[in-house]
Amino acid sequence: MKLRTLATTIIALSAMPALALASSGADESRELRKVAKRLESRYHGEVVAITRDASGDERPHYHVDMSFGAAGMARLDVDARTLDLDTRDLPLVSSGAASLAEAAAIVAASVPGEVIAAQADSAPGVAPHYEIDVRLTDRAVAQLRVDATTRGISWRTPYVVAP
Repeated sequence: MKLRTLATTIIALSAMPALALASSGADESRELRKVAKRLESRYHGEVVAITRDASGDERPHYHVDMSFGAAGMARLDVDARTLDLDTRDLPLVSSGAASLAEAAAIVAASVPGEVIAAQADSAPGVAPHYEIDVRLTDRAVAQLRVDATTRGISWRTPYVVAP
């Protein structure tokens, strides 16, 4: 009888992380919908894409693509605490700075795998850079950063996301 109780307890405890992960995904989805709704009412546009930048190497913020009708689209960084806006387009840097396409090509030539995502990222106090994700041969995703000025490649946090 005690062995059965122990086995049941072990099974229940092993299922808890999966349940926590499932609920955290739902919680994050609810959080993003709530933030999108607040942004739409505050800035009178339509949020068409939103993700939380959870890399931990910068202040907490969201990457948001917002449509303003005939005025067009804006790619924005939004401070997670204050919901203040900051553009995601790179500010003017030296004329020799790498473009997003050049940064993706540098990574493609340096890292074996397939470039699956690339975007500009700039925040107050952080040098303009590109965030590029590469699907490695083992299906994991390497999260890289390319400095727009030096063209140097470095890791983001977390470095690799399991497949």
